[in-house]
Amino acid sequence: MKPEALYHRKWHVLSAVGTGVFLATVDGSIVNVSLPTMVTSLSTNFTVIQWVVLAYLLTVTTFMLGFGRLADILGKKKIYLSGFAIFTIASALCGFTSNVYHLIGFRIIQGVGAAMIMALGAAIVTEAFPPRERGKAMGMIGAIVSIGIVTGPALGGVIVDLLSWNWIFFVNIPAGICGIWMVWRFIPDLNPSQKQKFDIPGSIILFVSLICFLIGKRLINPIWRGV
Repeated sequence: MKPEALYHRKWHVLSAVGTGVFLATVDGSIVNVSLPTMVTSLSTNFTVIQWVVLAYLLTVTTFMLGFGRLADILGKKKIYLSGFAIFTIASALCGFTSNVYHLIGFRIIQGVGAAMIMALGAAIVTEAFPPRERGKAMGMIGAIVSIGIVTGPALGGVIVDLLSWNWIFFVNIPAGICGIWMVWRFIPDLNPSQKQKFDIPGSIILFVSLICFLIGKRLINPIWRGV
């Protein structure tokens, strides 16, 4: 089936993609305000607890390009739906854990799901809208990203104040289940292009390079501030 035959679903597709992009964006910042509470609750220190945020962001950054390419080979819907499922399951695991190192590990898994979502949202929306409307659709996705960035700290503060830090992850579960249904129901399963290969050595080099650059930048910044 050609993408042109599916333009009538465009707003449903935008809703499904917007839900995923919003969740992935919010989780990049919602944890920040709860870090002091986590330090006390998990009996750790700030040096360790900051990796709850960094592990997620590093994972999303380093895996996005690889998942984008993998989706060209296997199909965007499969990867996007898998990302939603991984993100939702990892959110539940993050909420239930009481060990800071387990939490960091589950955040890495959550970041893998978020990378699948963030890598493909714009591409799926582009296919769902006719050319003359794609600028408007991409503008809406950009607006959702901005709303997610702003909403994260405010929502996290309210949740921590009224409930506990665990609920900043539990709130993702119903939204994630709803998003999974929307993706399964509305996003078309278009056949990927044939005869494509995944560059495994190149992906490994890119992954290692990005990790070294991002962690190195993180380590060097405090040194420069102290000079």
